[in-house]
Amino acid sequence: MEHRIKIAGIKGRVNYVGRDRAELWGVLANYAISPQTVSPYKDVYQVKALEGLYCLKEIDKKPRRALALEGVFDHLAEQGFARTAKAYRNKQGRMISQTATGRNYILTDWLVGRKPSFANSNEDITGAAVTLALFHRASVGFVAPPGGKLRSRLNRWPSRFRSRLRQVVELRDALDHKPFLDNFDRAFVEYYPWILDRAQDGWCVLSTSQYDQLVEKVQKSHSFCHGDVAERNFVVTDSGEHCLIDLDLVRRDVRVADLYKLLRDVLKKRRWDCSAVKLILDSYSEVDPLTLEEITVLYALLAYPHKIIHLLLRYYIKREGKSYGWSTRKFILKFRELGEQQVMVDRCLERFRDEYNIR
Repeated sequence: MEHRIKIAGIKGRVNYVGRDRAELWGVLANYAISPQTVSPYKDVYQVKALEGLYCLKEIDKKPRRALALEGVFDHLAEQGFARTAKAYRNKQGRMISQTATGRNYILTDWLVGRKPSFANSNEDITGAAVTLALFHRASVGFVAPPGGKLRSRLNRWPSRFRSRLRQVVELRDALDHKPFLDNFDRAFVEYYPWILDRAQDGWCVLSTSQYDQLVEKVQKSHSFCHGDVAERNFVVTDSGEHCLIDLDLVRRDVRVADLYKLLRDVLKKRRWDCSAVKLILDSYSEVDPLTLEEITVLYALLAYPHKIIHLLLRYYIKREGKSYGWSTRKFILKFRELGEQQVMVDRCLERFRDEYNIR
């Protein structure tokens, strides 16, 4: 048997594709498959075996979260949600295989199909929204296995809005005492009034919304969210079914947090064409109707300038992840790219307010 693996050194959110080959083959030996080759693909590994194609992925090291993820797969299967990759149990009966170094891996089917095109296909947007609604409906009633615990962002959105708005104001004030402004500083000063206006808009709507009641509803229903809803995490199978993959960031949260991420991804690709908002919300609501209170919180999440604030904090406070090695020039280009969307964003948000009577 030829054991072949490429070494890639690409950091993902949790994974480091390029692990020692002995570790990977040791993990695969725990499963009832006959692997032939293992190849890195983005932040996962594609495993070709005699039995078919599989996906091997490193997940969170924390035992409680890994255990909770096993429960998520079991719960979705029990609820009849099949629009995701099937996870396999190892020879010890566990879905999570842990190495001697404490790393956790999960083996799922490698879904064969195409990547959806949110930029060009309304059908793909509709299919993704419907799948997300089915996913949320199937999540209801989830209780983590003993010792397992999901991530949670319940009750955290208001404090996140407040703290980040305060940081932006402090960063801007600090520039008044800086003897020399670089080009990024100048871009920040230029777009600051708009950033502040959007942040205050999102915060005001959220703070006067029924967010607390939505949190209580999640707590009572024991539901969960995907946590990373974007085009890259959908696969359209040959039968035309839209499947949602990469469940390792599942968390407790209000369901519109997932819808916000889907909307943000679609609107970015559609240059903030607000007709996409109605398309997504109508498609989702055909499966599981959204309330006005939920749509109001969704507006607040969309109005708040998360992306541009995140970029500011990465530049001035802590560079990590993809931005770790960025030059000042790259930060400026990214910042201006977001800032130049001002007119499109404002027009879309105004239409959103009018369409759903957001006050």
